[in-house]
Amino acid sequence: MLFGAGADIGSNLIAQNDPRRDGFAITDVVTRHIDADPALAPLGPMRQLHGRLLLADPSLLGQVDVDEARNILLVRERQVRVHFADVTDDSVLGLGRFDLAIVATHRDHIRSRTIMDRFRKVAEHVIGVAENTALPGLYVPLAGADLSLLGMTSTVPDPDGGVYTLGSCQCVGWTAQLRGVLEAARLSRAGAVGLVRAEVDIVHPDTASSQFGTTGVGARREDARDNLRPGFSQLKGSMSRVPGASMLNTVSLRVLTQPPGYQVCRFFVRAELTYDDVLAGFRQAAKALPTVISLADVPIGSRAFSQSRSAATVITAPTHLIVVPDVLPGAGITQIITQAYVHNTVGYCVAVLEAGSRLLAADRTATLLPPVEVTR
Repeated sequence: MLFGAGADIGSNLIAQNDPRRDGFAITDVVTRHIDADPALAPLGPMRQLHGRLLLADPSLLGQVDVDEARNILLVRERQVRVHFADVTDDSVLGLGRFDLAIVATHRDHIRSRTIMDRFRKVAEHVIGVAENTALPGLYVPLAGADLSLLGMTSTVPDPDGGVYTLGSCQCVGWTAQLRGVLEAARLSRAGAVGLVRAEVDIVHPDTASSQFGTTGVGARREDARDNLRPGFSQLKGSMSRVPGASMLNTVSLRVLTQPPGYQVCRFFVRAELTYDDVLAGFRQAAKALPTVISLADVPIGSRAFSQSRSAATVITAPTHLIVVPDVLPGAGITQIITQAYVHNTVGYCVAVLEAGSRLLAADRTATLLPPVEVTR
């Protein structure tokens, strides 16, 4: 069951779901009723949803249709039942019992423990596509990672079901780069990463929630045209789950461009790592999680990665993957600067589907990061 299909994430989850590959099918969708535009009377709710799917994934042209009488989407000849309702309506609880619920409505729903727990009445496993530090964090890039290198103990999801948060696209992008550093420390037999501090700068593509016009001040409210809009990211919450280190997300700069976005990470560690160590670490990370992490040795523009299904594509050229030993003379600290394209729509949705696959397969390598505070 997918909750929320009207925005980029919900639409792309439907488009990217391949039951043969993922091991499960999104069979039902709950989304709010879409009012028809009086000037476009033939475009009822189902036709508008059909159009939204095509805008999210133009490759679906000719492969998606609707059965308006039965409220059914036909996606590559597979039926997806559509239920027009608010996710907080009691009627939703009577739609059946599912193995997995993906909550892609609004981050306020995912930040509410009450609402997220309510979805357990519908499904065994519940995952939210935003950050909520009061819930266990299930970050796909850390699947199988040796968290003892960060001084943490690995825990795994309950095979009998539970409620988890996946973090945002930027959380997945950051943990993908953290995974490379973890693998570098493991392969070099450093014993521990010795993470002292991490800093992240983000360039984020504009999202559908941004508005044209001057309705207010803020990254999602200002006119997006010819206007760099500094904002903040849910990444701050994900970073806070790693103990014993100082964490900073400086900016999430929103720009009027298509996905993917860009992330610059700075890790300050006590492990004595070289460029070759870090490169080997990222190669191992990409080998372990090829659907989530990929590498590019040529630093070309974002358009080249617009069709990539990877959540993070790390640039490994020495000009962009930078390792500075003894960056603070005498302090014994190595600085590692990583840069990656972070795909906030297609790539992120592939990571969400990967998380669902691992939960349903009771994958013991699926790693959880603990809650750190109660947000609501």
